[in-house]
Amino acid sequence: MTALMVVSLIVIGAVTISYFKAENTKYHQERLARKERAIKTEMQYFSKEVSLQENMDVVIKEFEEEVLRLATVHNMEINVFNTRGDMLVSAKPDSLHSEYINRRVPPIALEQLSMTDRIVLPETKDEHDYLSDYTLLRNANGDRIAILNLPYERTETLDQNDLPNFLGSIGLTYLALFAAAIALTLILSNSITKNLSLLSERLRSTDFAKHNEPIEWYKNDEIGTLVQAYNSMLDKLEESRELLAKTEREGAWREMARQVAHEIKNPLTPVKLSIQHLQATSNFDSPEWREKFNKTMNVIIQQIESLNKIATEFSDFAKLHQSSMERVDVHTAIMDVVQLFADAPFTLKTNLCNHAPCVLMDPDALRRVLSNLIKNAKHAVENSIDPTVNIETSIDSNHVKITIEDNGSGIPQEIRDKVFQPNFTTKSSGTGLGLAICQQIVEQVDGSITFSESITKGTIFKIIIPILA
Repeated sequence: MTALMVVSLIVIGAVTISYFKAENTKYHQERLARKERAIKTEMQYFSKEVSLQENMDVVIKEFEEEVLRLATVHNMEINVFNTRGDMLVSAKPDSLHSEYINRRVPPIALEQLSMTDRIVLPETKDEHDYLSDYTLLRNANGDRIAILNLPYERTETLDQNDLPNFLGSIGLTYLALFAAAIALTLILSNSITKNLSLLSERLRSTDFAKHNEPIEWYKNDEIGTLVQAYNSMLDKLEESRELLAKTEREGAWREMARQVAHEIKNPLTPVKLSIQHLQATSNFDSPEWREKFNKTMNVIIQQIESLNKIATEFSDFAKLHQSSMERVDVHTAIMDVVQLFADAPFTLKTNLCNHAPCVLMDPDALRRVLSNLIKNAKHAVENSIDPTVNIETSIDSNHVKITIEDNGSGIPQEIRDKVFQPNFTTKSSGTGLGLAICQQIVEQVDGSITFSESITKGTIFKIIIPILA
């Protein structure tokens, strides 16, 4: 709207200036015509009173005096030429200057005056623009006696006096219109952008993982059409979200069932083979068979314990979000776990910081994390010459850092991206849930768990957990 006002002001200003120039030209032409008629009438009246010859070449004194009088009365220059175009007399107000005898009527004016009694030509003299009026003078008998010339200087007086005032009035009018247009623009834009801001805020808050409330809009306008499209999109998004959740649940159950079936089959196979062998060689009276029977029972018991362990780990993985949060002394939890590995076939060293940090989490979950990491370290250092596991703690920026370092064989580069994935394991008897459980427990309390290669080519697991004040 503001741009339209500016363009309209420029167009009206240009048209106004052009109009005033045209009016100014018309004014000067009409004024010159009035002067010409008045002077010509008086000259013709003079020619009736004084006998003038046709195509006169000599100017009588009375004629010069009459020309001077008319120049003074009408306040303009008057030139009189004979019919051949030679200067006879020239007068300005209160000044007779017949010395301009060398001036002549332009040939084009003489040519046109042969066909008409009056012409007006634009001329320039001394850097001034003139409308030069050439008119034939006739005596009482209608004979051509001379050519009357009236040089009329065109001025911008009309423009200079009226145009600025008129443009000023238009400017003030448009200034008021500008203010009204800006106010109206602000009102309209605010009413539009307010609704758009609401819509934009709702669009930004749209969460593909949650249920989103539709926008209520009761106007049938352009924004209403956009709101209807948004609400329709929410309906389709809700359907897609439910379908995706269903697909993910089914996929998770299928994967879990596959993993459970796989893990259960592993111990059941040797159990089945052992029982079949006993059936084939059954001899209750043979001491050798009874000894073999006892060994087979031990194998079956071990495999049952393995099945129980698998079931426990899957159960723990499912119960991660049901833990109870409480204040836990990190050093106490570490020493409890270290005590469990007192008889382990490796050296377990601790280097704990002076200040005992406390964190907010499930104490059993923290001990489970530490126990899983130490068990993995135990598996990693089995083939080391001097198997060693170091546990250190430090405090940095309101966080406690726990590092567990071993001097084992390390983690191969090609499997490092899969370490924390569920169901991934490098052990023949593992479920692949240990590190996944550790990661979920730590991230549940806004912590992090990472690993890197140690100087001894082993592995360093680093746990960072926020501490309580």
